[in-house]
Amino acid sequence: MKKKFIAVLAVALVVAAAPLANAKAMVTATPTKHLAQKGAVVKFKFSKLPTKNGVYIEECMAPATKGATPTVCDSDQTAQAWVSNVKADLAQGATSGKGAVKFKPVPFFTNGDCVHTTCVFFITNDHNAAGDKSQDQTIPFTFSAK
Repeated sequence: MKKKFIAVLAVALVVAAAPLANAKAMVTATPTKHLAQKGAVVKFKFSKLPTKNGVYIEECMAPATKGATPTVCDSDQTAQAWVSNVKADLAQGATSGKGAVKFKPVPFFTNGDCVHTTCVFFITNDHNAAGDKSQDQTIPFTFSAK
């Protein structure tokens, strides 16, 4: 009976811990309102980054439907950031998520206008987990009109 109880307890602990491994990263960005159209810098802070891959930050037009994945994003590499705490990713150029990550959004990009419409920072899993949408989240931001 004691062995059966221990086996059940062990399975329960593994099942309970599994969602923690895939927990969504906690991301904060500041500032996010009335950004200067020239030279704006937004600082991102991360906690609970995935342990087997990193995430990308992209600047995108806000999707028409809340909760939908943005489809119009700035494809220019300068408007993206790769953040990871995985050693192999860091060796390939990812930025460590252990400190503040600086990001320079742009007011306009191909098919994108972040001055007159709502834009978002889109956080999604990197190429090491491209099909996994568990990290997908958006943070709205605005530029000043001048």
